[in-house]
Amino acid sequence: MISIPVSDTSHARLSRVSRWLCSIGYAFLAVFFAWSALSGHRQAEAILKDAVTVQAPVQVDHIEEKRRKGRVSYQYHFRYDFSVDGVEYTGHFSTSEDNATPYLGEAPQVDVAYARSNPAQFDRLDRLEGQKGLGSVLGRVIVALGMLAILAFVVHLLVTRKLFVRQAPALPAV
Repeated sequence: MISIPVSDTSHARLSRVSRWLCSIGYAFLAVFFAWSALSGHRQAEAILKDAVTVQAPVQVDHIEEKRRKGRVSYQYHFRYDFSVDGVEYTGHFSTSEDNATPYLGEAPQVDVAYARSNPAQFDRLDRLEGQKGLGSVLGRVIVALGMLAILAFVVHLLVTRKLFVRQAPALPAV
């Protein structure tokens, strides 16, 4: 890794700037994560408050192959179609190869819930029920914020301990 030697005063300034940038980045991403999780919770509550549940047939849209460290894994992308009052709606979801088995059988179906007042607001019922509980949503947000704090701290350490290092003191001439 590249190491740039700097004087003690420059290192102190860079440490302060890194601390501020990592703190601001953490705050921005924390707000984004919390807003995203809470908006998903609000959407799930809005749909489930006045929900109609239908079963929709599931079809494989495409399969994506991923290669990492000599291993091959597959990401399955599915789509499902249903109609409400003659209007067709299409939903998509993806899952790993291990979790795709229930959707690969003969005539697989998925439970879909949509808002009676606005059928364009829909999602899979199991996903909506997972987002419905505020406690579970807040638990996931707290875990994500903790991991994000650790990541911000590691970035700060990399910048101040590995990228910009204190210059070694000059040896006195003999």
